[in-house]
Amino acid sequence: MNIEENRLSTFNDWPMEAVVNSARIAKAGFYFTKHENVVECFSCHLKIGEWSYGDQVMAKHRTLSPTCPFVLDPNTSGNVPNISTNPSPVTTEDMRVEAIRLRTFDNWPATDIVSPDSLAKAGFYYLHTEDLTKCAYCNGVVGSWEAGDNPDQEHKTLFPECTFVTTILNPRLEQRLENPSAAYSNINIVAEGNLADLGVHAHKGPKKPKYGTIESRLNTFTNWPQDLIQTPDILAQAGFYYEGSGDQVRCFHCDGGLKHWDPHDEPWTEHARWFPSCGFVMMLKGQDFILACAPELDGNTRQELDTRLAAKEKRSIEQEVQNQLLLPPAIAALNIGIHVGRVKLAIREKIGRTGSGFTSRDALIESALNLQCYEEDLDGDEEMSRRVSATLNHVIENSLEQKKETRPPDEAAKEPKISLEEENRLLKEARLCKICMDCEVGIVFLPCAHLATCINCAPNLGDCPVCRSAIKATVRTFLS
Repeated sequence: MNIEENRLSTFNDWPMEAVVNSARIAKAGFYFTKHENVVECFSCHLKIGEWSYGDQVMAKHRTLSPTCPFVLDPNTSGNVPNISTNPSPVTTEDMRVEAIRLRTFDNWPATDIVSPDSLAKAGFYYLHTEDLTKCAYCNGVVGSWEAGDNPDQEHKTLFPECTFVTTILNPRLEQRLENPSAAYSNINIVAEGNLADLGVHAHKGPKKPKYGTIESRLNTFTNWPQDLIQTPDILAQAGFYYEGSGDQVRCFHCDGGLKHWDPHDEPWTEHARWFPSCGFVMMLKGQDFILACAPELDGNTRQELDTRLAAKEKRSIEQEVQNQLLLPPAIAALNIGIHVGRVKLAIREKIGRTGSGFTSRDALIESALNLQCYEEDLDGDEEMSRRVSATLNHVIENSLEQKKETRPPDEAAKEPKISLEEENRLLKEARLCKICMDCEVGIVFLPCAHLATCINCAPNLGDCPVCRSAIKATVRTFLS
């Protein structure tokens, strides 16, 4: 079982609904014992049978069996990795031809998220492993693509020194800035103003999308301490999921963590108090609620305290990040083409979450590839502010025109009459969220201006469910 391909073949009966992918388990040195969900390491014979969502198999292997030869060094443990699915060498001249790159996407699994054509144009070809793609010029690997990702922009952000980026993508992106998307062509610029004053907030997806629904968050509270006043239902409603240790919970959207709950603590209030920039709180509760929850400290005292703590924490983390860059895991990640900025982000996130850096190159590489860069598309953009204002005016004007619109008597007489019950049913359906079909719509997406989802479903979306255009900002609405 030292051959990864043989280990993978034992997972033919692995449950489809299992929370951990069989390929990841085989890659981490395990094979399936055919008994429930128990797997066994070929090297140290460690057996694992309990799995949870988000488990990092190699990290779990290392924690439970730190002296395992495979954990210490896979290359000297007798392990034979599976390379049969790898494409031709990354640096071949052939892959620098766009048409040839496009042919590698014959089994691309994420066509509905990002198109093969846009990836090939951005210099990437498919590695035939999950959704990993590789640049034919700088060898940079990018995966975990999400709805709304722009391959050109991702390539530039992660690998700015790539020759393809500097010679092809940068001019193309600059041209797009000079000629805005046709999606804005129907918007008349009628006003200027600050976006926040207009009630418009830049839209970002959740940091932990797998906990985007209340049900998924509730499922994490199996072992929640029963003596706490804060119930799983209230915490899940406020965006938190349980991390399984003490009373530590974390927000699925902003990734902010809270613990040491007192009897008088109210989850929504604490969420807004400690993480006022969370998009989930902003969307569901609004700016007034966040301001009302701010700690009652003197302005100068609060600012001085926040500044002092932030500066101290930043210095400590940055020093640790620099130290980690000199260690073998970081050097290995940099050697395979991962940009130093992304490696730093992965290390910084790990230190902030656990207090320590990476000890395994595999864990660091996987974390770096899974990280996504979030951009403030609307901050400081005066032109966008004018267009957003115009979109809001456009929505209001259309609503008023529809109310005033009347039909000629002859035309109305020709149409079949609808019963009052049927008319009420249609009106009720029109007000329901197009995602869950349960709650009332309450969020307008910009710039498309569609009012299509409730406040619970909107934070999980990157594209409008009606027109599929990227969501740049949102506005909370109230039907009356």
